[in-house]
Amino acid sequence: MSRKRTLLTAAALLILPLVCFAKTTKLTGKIVGYDFMHHASKAASDTQNQEVVVLETPNPKQKYVKVMFSNPGTTQIEPKYFDGTEPLESSVFRDKSCDEKTPTFVPQVSMEQIAGTYLLTDAYKTHPPSRIKNLDCYVAIYKKKK
Repeated sequence: MSRKRTLLTAAALLILPLVCFAKTTKLTGKIVGYDFMHHASKAASDTQNQEVVVLETPNPKQKYVKVMFSNPGTTQIEPKYFDGTEPLESSVFRDKSCDEKTPTFVPQVSMEQIAGTYLLTDAYKTHPPSRIKNLDCYVAIYKKKK
């Protein structure tokens, strides 16, 4: 019994710093597209609402990234960023579990294409991104507004 407790304590001491001190980074980019389903279906309550966007970054090695925002309330990202002309900056951490292969972008939403697609912002409707093979995913770190 004491051996089991010692092993569990040791495992907790090894894992806890990894979770608490996960490497965070700042990402900056313009919104190329957003998940219309998450954007349109937000509950005005204390439940967590989510916004999922694809950013075009200035980094040539990682030109496009997926960023997931989640917090209470109906506004996770200010509306001014959704035209795709103003850069959005966010502190994020990497989450490989939500990486996406070959995302689909559409210029307008239709019932046939509503799930699993990204609606292009106005700035990218005339020149959408070429085929993206792998979209790395990041999770934004929620900061309470003062």
